[in-house]
Amino acid sequence: MAQGTRKAIVRVLKLLVAAIVLAAVGRHVVHVFREIRGRGESIAFAPEWLAGAGGLYLLGLAACGRFYERVVKTSGGALGFAPALRAYLVSHLGKYVPGKAMVVVVRVALSTPFDVRAATAAAATFYETLVMMAAGGLIAAACFVCVPSTASLGKALSAWNTLNVPVNLVLALLGLGLGSAFLVLTAPPVFGRIAGKAGRLLANAGADTMPRLSWPLLAEGLLLSTLGWGLLGLSQLAVIASLRGLDGEATLSLALAALAIGGVAFATVAGFVVAVLPGGLGLREGVLMSLLTPAIGAERSVVAALVLRLVWVAAELAAALISLPWLRPQNASDSSLSDTKPGTP
Repeated sequence: MAQGTRKAIVRVLKLLVAAIVLAAVGRHVVHVFREIRGRGESIAFAPEWLAGAGGLYLLGLAACGRFYERVVKTSGGALGFAPALRAYLVSHLGKYVPGKAMVVVVRVALSTPFDVRAATAAAATFYETLVMMAAGGLIAAACFVCVPSTASLGKALSAWNTLNVPVNLVLALLGLGLGSAFLVLTAPPVFGRIAGKAGRLLANAGADTMPRLSWPLLAEGLLLSTLGWGLLGLSQLAVIASLRGLDGEATLSLALAALAIGGVAFATVAGFVVAVLPGGLGLREGVLMSLLTPAIGAERSVVAALVLRLVWVAAELAAALISLPWLRPQNASDSSLSDTKPGTP
């Protein structure tokens, strides 16, 4: 089979999966909102909680942005935390462009004026993302072990769950599997070989442009990413707390916080792995709705998952608008996106 034909088949399959995901999630959302309308109920939000949710999200990204800065600096780049955070936050808008490549393009473009080689910024972006996904799978596993086995996915799993394994344990094992797979890829010897082979395909991307990875750096990345996931999960919890109407308010608890953190991490990692739509659109919301339903009800889970997406996009846009005018390097007019450092012939 010709390569062009294979690519066309893969593209069609992705579109088919995307259509199925959107149709299933959309059908559930429409059904829930019809029930809400049928009872004459209204939905309102406490703005202070929504603002807090946006702030927690940006703080979570800042923790991961700190790790991006640390990875870049291992190759001698002069990127400080403020410009690294600016590049990290703004580049997140690129995930809504199909293919994920725009995240790398934007981050490289905003990092190279600060004495960072393009190949270094690109490799650091890939590494930070993989470490974040590894931490996401592992923290999801830990959180699911701590919550009651009442996930609505139990009905879907009951057909083959002849061993009567608790659903939260099944989800914990899935999270552990995803996290472990990404963890293998982030091991310094493994990623080093991958980056080295990829670097040979790029002009001026020699061994000196690749980040100097180490086990302590990986451990630091896992800790920072875990902190980031915790804050992202608390952002979901804040959205839940903001909901008004729908027959009362959700009761906040440590179990719900664990479910929110694990749910956000698991849903986001799943959306990254099954990359059928930009930013995990649809799949992430569908997984979150299913995980949150037993704890806060179907209606609240649908609204909370959808509003979380809106809050995160609004926070990303606000961060981009505020940070883009910052931090013009003194040599910005002379800098380019090449892999040659400023001042190097």
